[in-house]
Amino acid sequence: MVVPVRVAPRHVRRIARTEFRRTRRKLGDSTVQVVALAVAGLFFSAISFGAASLFAILGRELRTGELADFPISGGVVVGLRGAIGLAAVGLLALATFRTIAQRGSVDEPETLLLAARVRDVVPGILVAETVGYLAWLAVPVVLAVGGFTYGARAPLVLLVLPVVLLGVLLPAIWLGFCLGLVGRHLVTRYEPIARNRTAIGLVAFLVYMGLVFGNGFAVLTELLFEPLQSTPLSGYADLLLLGAPNVDTSPLRAGGAVATTVGLVAVGHVVSVRLANYHWFSDPATETEHERVEGESGVAVGDRLLRIVDRPTRSVVRVVWTRTRRAPIKLVYALYPLFFLVSDVQTIVRTGAIPSHLPWVLGLYVAWGVALAFALNPLGDDGPALEATLTAPVSGRQYVVGHVLAGAAVGIPAAVLVVAPVAFLSPLPAAEAAAAIGVAVLGTLLAPLLAIGVGMTFPRFGSVQVAGNKQAVVPSKTALAAFSLALVTIAGNVALATDAGTRQLLAALANGLVGFLTPWTLGLDPAWLLPVSAVVVAAGIVAPLLSYVYAVQRFERFTLP
Repeated sequence: MVVPVRVAPRHVRRIARTEFRRTRRKLGDSTVQVVALAVAGLFFSAISFGAASLFAILGRELRTGELADFPISGGVVVGLRGAIGLAAVGLLALATFRTIAQRGSVDEPETLLLAARVRDVVPGILVAETVGYLAWLAVPVVLAVGGFTYGARAPLVLLVLPVVLLGVLLPAIWLGFCLGLVGRHLVTRYEPIARNRTAIGLVAFLVYMGLVFGNGFAVLTELLFEPLQSTPLSGYADLLLLGAPNVDTSPLRAGGAVATTVGLVAVGHVVSVRLANYHWFSDPATETEHERVEGESGVAVGDRLLRIVDRPTRSVVRVVWTRTRRAPIKLVYALYPLFFLVSDVQTIVRTGAIPSHLPWVLGLYVAWGVALAFALNPLGDDGPALEATLTAPVSGRQYVVGHVLAGAAVGIPAAVLVVAPVAFLSPLPAAEAAAAIGVAVLGTLLAPLLAIGVGMTFPRFGSVQVAGNKQAVVPSKTALAAFSLALVTIAGNVALATDAGTRQLLAALANGLVGFLTPWTLGLDPAWLLPVSAVVVAAGIVAPLLSYVYAVQRFERFTLP
């Protein structure tokens, strides 16, 4: 028997309004997020208008009886049942992951949980979450269904759309919140999982990447489409098409869908309040003695490997490693470039062959990631301890070398482990495969040297929102852009200087682009690119050394504001 949980509607409205405003302000405080949302809005708007046109044609053909062969067996109703079932599962998964990453915690809990009851806080948060989902879904769904309504001349379809949209969305959000609270409790409260949550998160991210790159979502859609046609919530397809012409709908299934929503939300509300009350007032997992010993032994191993340098430099290396181990969330930015490998992974899955350029690209990625993690924001990473660092008996040379060695000690094994198997399994000759490994290892030494000068020029001391509600000190956008552009420019010109095919490709692209955009002909000879690229490569070899000298001087002369 489900015990009802009474709520205060006035408190729920106030909490929902506050949560929605807080979310909106967080988005508005980040220029990058505002630009990304604007681009996404334009993209979805274009897709929505195209979908409206297609659904208008579908509605018209359905009304006139011209719809001959529908691509899904069972007709329009059965196809829509499967689509709504897939939407419900997708929204449930999204709500679960959002709860684990963000919504499972409360902003300012010392204030909110003392001023309001949990049974009012939970629906307030979920109402705000529902409004956020509707802000994204309402326009494209209304345009698509509106197009169908216009073509089918069935206004009742558009009138029942709010019931259908909320009927699918509400149980997904409430049940997703319950599942997410369980997952978040395991990740933050259960010691064995909390101790390894960084590794678990990385594995989950790689699984997600595998689903995206390997067409896993398409396979899951194909597997789930038919079974989901029989689920209770799929009956909203019958409710939506009750007023459409020439379709055979089931009012009984439509009523069952509405009853299912009411029942799921009622049960989900009771369960979510119980789970939230248990999770929010429980103690987080703490570091165990085993973890401290393991961490200290790991540092000791690092010290033995760095006996060739002086003690202050080793101390800098230890601090950098410890700081990175304790705040791995800031390294999430290093995973974003993996999305650029989509086409390569798809090629490997489709053909079973590794592209010949992939070892070189992976070597560049490892060098870039190591520099980002250990050397692109040294002053900002010290944070409140910067004053102690500046007054400690550590010279600028020791400070800079310590950061570079911290990255190199991790990057060199990573470069070998990542690049070597790919290089020797690729079509590259053995000599070129060895060269790719050597360049990757050299890059993990030179890239941190280049990055530390850029990072010392454009430090960031304040924390920013990284993922969900997690705050971390990360390199500034200026430092990240300048370093990335410099590294890519140097790597690109190395390819131009050493490979004639790359020079021919770039010359052909430049000639074609100028000829397409202007009435003139460029006539760029690939041979002309060789001396230019050689000059840039020479400058790229000198740049890390100049960056090193500048970083040493910058540390020696740096003063706190």
